[in-house]
Amino acid sequence: MRKVHDEGPCRVGLPSRLPAPLGPPIAQGREAIAAPIAPVGLPCLDLPSGNVSTGPSFSYQPSIYTQRESETGTGAMSAHRLFVATAAIPLLAVVFVVNGTVPGLLIPTTAQALWTVGFAQSFINDGFSLFAHNIGAPEPAAIAFGLSGALATSAFLKLGLAAVDAYSAAFALWLTVAFGGAYKLTRRFGGEAMISLLSATLWCTMPVVWFHNGYSMLALGIALLPFYFYCSVRVLDRPRSIASFVLFVFACLVAVFMDGYTYMMFAVATGFAFLFSLIRFRDSSLTDIIIKGFTIGAGLLVSYVLYALYVGQAEFIASPIDFFRGWGANLEFFFIATKGMMFLPDLMGISDARTAQEYFGDSSVFKSSFSAAVIIVAIYAVVTAKADRKAMVLFAIIGLFGFYMSLGPSVKLFTYRPEGMDQLMPKSYELFSTGNAWLSEKLPGFKNMRASYRWMALGVFGCWVILAIMLSSKRWSVTQKAIALIVVAAFNVPAVGIIRNYYQDRADVGSREAVVQELAPLVRKGETVAFLPYRNDFLVNYLASKLDIRTYNIGGDKNLASARESWPETMKRFSQDEIDPDFMANVRAVLENEDADAVAITYIDLLAAAHSGPVRDVFKDELSDIARKLDGDPRLAASYSDHFAVIRLNPGLKGMGEAWVAQSYDPRKDREPIKLEKGSTVSFRVGGLKPELMLHRGWSRFETNGIWSTRKVSNVLLELPKHQDLNLRVDLAPFVPRSQDRMKVQLSMNGHDVFERTYVGRNDGTWRVETENIKLPSSILSEDGINVLEFKVDPLLSPTSIGIQDPRSLGVMLQQISIE
Repeated sequence: MRKVHDEGPCRVGLPSRLPAPLGPPIAQGREAIAAPIAPVGLPCLDLPSGNVSTGPSFSYQPSIYTQRESETGTGAMSAHRLFVATAAIPLLAVVFVVNGTVPGLLIPTTAQALWTVGFAQSFINDGFSLFAHNIGAPEPAAIAFGLSGALATSAFLKLGLAAVDAYSAAFALWLTVAFGGAYKLTRRFGGEAMISLLSATLWCTMPVVWFHNGYSMLALGIALLPFYFYCSVRVLDRPRSIASFVLFVFACLVAVFMDGYTYMMFAVATGFAFLFSLIRFRDSSLTDIIIKGFTIGAGLLVSYVLYALYVGQAEFIASPIDFFRGWGANLEFFFIATKGMMFLPDLMGISDARTAQEYFGDSSVFKSSFSAAVIIVAIYAVVTAKADRKAMVLFAIIGLFGFYMSLGPSVKLFTYRPEGMDQLMPKSYELFSTGNAWLSEKLPGFKNMRASYRWMALGVFGCWVILAIMLSSKRWSVTQKAIALIVVAAFNVPAVGIIRNYYQDRADVGSREAVVQELAPLVRKGETVAFLPYRNDFLVNYLASKLDIRTYNIGGDKNLASARESWPETMKRFSQDEIDPDFMANVRAVLENEDADAVAITYIDLLAAAHSGPVRDVFKDELSDIARKLDGDPRLAASYSDHFAVIRLNPGLKGMGEAWVAQSYDPRKDREPIKLEKGSTVSFRVGGLKPELMLHRGWSRFETNGIWSTRKVSNVLLELPKHQDLNLRVDLAPFVPRSQDRMKVQLSMNGHDVFERTYVGRNDGTWRVETENIKLPSSILSEDGINVLEFKVDPLLSPTSIGIQDPRSLGVMLQQISIE
């Protein structure tokens, strides 16, 4: 008899023929399987040694039976699995409740649920497809992120579940996989079954997981980090195993199609572990090293290439570095909870009331960052260092890197946003630089991690693994482990209001079915409908897919930007979330050009209506007035409901084309001109003019510095002095933000060309105001004094080309016009 002192469960200590990169997996022979186990945290029993030779193993059967395997056969193994499954059920129930994923009772979010269900329903409307054909027309729409979750939702819809329950069931399914991954990873570090189940429960109820349920698949990606990493460890432990290779590739595919942020975290953590294995085991065979590198590289590369092929682009446009800075976490956010988020800090009165207006970035930065409990426990575990020090060092490095990146390019401590500033943070407000800006500006993948604070998920993951190692080791006392478990679990519990919101969210998602039924009699299956004014229309995903109609609209910033590139010109003329002066004429153009069978003038905001709360009207008076005027057109007919007016051509009529609409448009008719006398000036900045004085074609809204043209041809109606030569002075700023940008601008007065110039961008990326003096001979001026000044711009450029999230296509910003 001999005493066993290993770092995992109380088992026979057996040497491995091959070293494992994160410490040898627990290897069992028959004696180990049959030997009794000490209660968790108690000293090991004396066990008989066995003359068993094993290599690296992922056999994690704990020794909880007194019978030897030779005596019990597979029965004990089956009984053990039954024991684990039985013990896991109530713990999974806790995970589901904390995350709001209980079909028939709770749902974790509203807008993202409706967005995802819309894609999922569209996938199965025509049999089965990986693309949505109902939204984002004219091209089939790839879901920008979350395909892994949407496919699971499709499966549950196909099984007959209601939309709200299909989403909850899909979420619960992936949380179960996440739970299993956390369980297996803890077992990999020697944790007994019950300890591993508790460890998995702690991970799946971390605030960084359940807070991001509102961001849909981001939450699942975070929850799945232990599963992803377990698949990496399998490759590093058993590089020649086909099963390890297949499992890793599967994990890569799930990760890349689930969420881009956590795919990057998975890749970074795997990279650290691979380097760690090379440093720790320098005597590993060259063949094994090559196989490990090939498997990891191939899995990540193939998954990324498949994603790029699916979405149709290899990389999204990077955001400016001030975005990374604004969405970096303040240091105090990690240690002081936000009021209304966590049960215990609220109960103890140690949480802080915060509002989005106080800070750079948005509220997600300060609401989700609290992680003090797991950080403190991890620090304690590392300092006492009673387990595998080298493995703890690895995960301490991973955790530190995650928290370091979550700060963004600037260190912030009680840094507040001055009133009047936007969410992007200038460098001048930082305490000092973190030095990681070059990563966010230069490295692929890192350039798209613009919400910097989300890197903290990798930091929390590193801390949790250190906790799992601590819980798995026999070198900490029962008291130490119990305290660690209780402290972390207590600070994982969400506030009561969070759970209440899950219940209300389910009711709100179900209530949106009434909007579907309201629209159903006004549209026909298979026809193309344009919902206007368009926005980031989350609810339209659900509406269009449920009614099986096609629409240009789509929810999701990336999806909308991608779809808009293929829209017909008549649709591109609309300004997002605006009723511009040309709105009515543009509706006619869409119908007369037969780009849509119907236009649904929408009185509700289809983004806001996808979120919690009652459905509210937006611009209803103005839009209903437009609908009545269109209904008065003898070529058009309208049908109405509480929230929609659907306009279409009268039966039997063919569209006359957009050119016909343009020719029938008189820029002078029913328009009040802007009056200018000699020596006078008119400003196009906010407050300078009444909006109705702008000619109703080609302009966006008034802004602080002026008004942007958004079409290749834009007009201003001017009342000028008659029968005399004039000098027109125009202050404008062409949108040419980069040195390679060129823009040709022509001005004409009453159809006569009076000015032409090509503007070239500057290297510094700044835009400039140009003052152009234009001579107007009396011969080209109108006899009645009402004149049309036309701006022709080629090409229009999008702010997205420089990382600004503005869907408009811009020409020139008009600041002021003077007459001399």
